[in-house]
Amino acid sequence: MATFSLEAEKSLIISILKERLSPIAIVLFGSGAKNRLGPESDIDVAFLADRSLDELALFRLSQELSLSLNRDVDLIDLSTASTVFQAQILSTGQVIFCRNSERLLAFHALTLKKYARLNEERQCIFDAERERMRAHDS
Repeated sequence: MATFSLEAEKSLIISILKERLSPIAIVLFGSGAKNRLGPESDIDVAFLADRSLDELALFRLSQELSLSLNRDVDLIDLSTASTVFQAQILSTGQVIFCRNSERLLAFHALTLKKYARLNEERQCIFDAERERMRAHDS
């Protein structure tokens, strides 16, 4: 599969989101962050801003990006994403713009703390399922 350079797309994403949101940070994730973007690939973008967007505004902004980039864009508001999704994006994504590194680091630290707590809370469920599977295999 041929891959494409995202430099022009990154600049356009940053320009549009800075104009519309004044974001704290913009993160590219998925195949684009791994430099495995194909001709039909969508672009996965997450942002952290001072204010979250309602679903309609998020959809409209995603459509604006899609039209400008000539490809589908999945746009994620980090402040409203699930803890698991936040942790995945922040641990595997590529920060392409950051206005305030302290706020981004604080958000990342809080996300990892919530993710660790979630995993601790889910551990009893995992343990019970493991025991159920062992009993089933016997």
